[in-house]
Amino acid sequence: MIAKLIKGSGFRGALEYDLRQSKGYLLETNMAGDDPRTLAREFGQVRSLRPNLTKAVCHVSIGLPPGETLTDEQWREVAHAYLKGMGYHDSQYVVSRHTDAEHQHIHILANRISMTGEVVSDSRDYQRQEAVMRRLEKELGLTVVKPSREAMRRAPTKGEIEHALRTGKASTKQRLQKLVDLAVQDSPSLEEFTARLEAASVEVIPNKASTGSISGISFRLEGVMMKGSDLGRGYTWANLQKRGVQYGQSRSGEEHGRGIEREGHRSHQSIDGHRAGREAQPDRVAGHESHRMVGRDRRDAVRRNGHATRGPERG
Repeated sequence: MIAKLIKGSGFRGALEYDLRQSKGYLLETNMAGDDPRTLAREFGQVRSLRPNLTKAVCHVSIGLPPGETLTDEQWREVAHAYLKGMGYHDSQYVVSRHTDAEHQHIHILANRISMTGEVVSDSRDYQRQEAVMRRLEKELGLTVVKPSREAMRRAPTKGEIEHALRTGKASTKQRLQKLVDLAVQDSPSLEEFTARLEAASVEVIPNKASTGSISGISFRLEGVMMKGSDLGRGYTWANLQKRGVQYGQSRSGEEHGRGIEREGHRSHQSIDGHRAGREAQPDRVAGHESHRMVGRDRRDAVRRNGHATRGPERG
């Protein structure tokens, strides 16, 4: 079960979307009206209690994976649990069920300004709603979705969702995710994987060491560069290999790496030998000087005692 939350400024537009007959039907509300115009007026009356609050609209969609279903009554339970868990127990709300997609989903529109004029806190709202979803999945016997921090693909952020709704265009992250997913099919080699992405105007930037090994990977699209981990755990170099990208480090690359190590070892030996020679040199110089000093002492002694060493003088 996935919840996508947007905080906005206009109730009327959201109501027009949620209650469009081609989309689905009104499931539940705690308000008097049942059409977008009347409901928007009611929302506005409470909103006037906090005229300086720019984003008073909480608009969330909650969907199931394809193949799983809930009854209308169960969907009401989901809506009540969400509103209570997120702090909207004293706020106006409208719940609609949409039937225009393969997967079942509902929309909840709630006023961030309570009936008493208090503003519902949005602190850590994405983390809190994720906890509510995981609890409901277990209570209703639904597929338990991995927490977003463990997901192989990063979910769109609030800003990305709002950008997509405003412009109708996916974010760079979403586009890269889709393009990489396509390029990784059929277990391509790294060269094939790179060529497929380059054909889609994506630059592949591997973090390659001098030995040829790769420790990470990044992608650049329209001047925006993102690391694989920015797209999700499934887009890191290690997990791209698990998904099928093949990369065999060449023998020449390995030999090149080993050659660097051997050359470095020889260089260290040469440096150490040269250093040892320089350290030993003072000893050799000192020995030579000592020998010269002994020779001079002997000659001086001979000069001083030369007469004593000659034979006896003749008379």
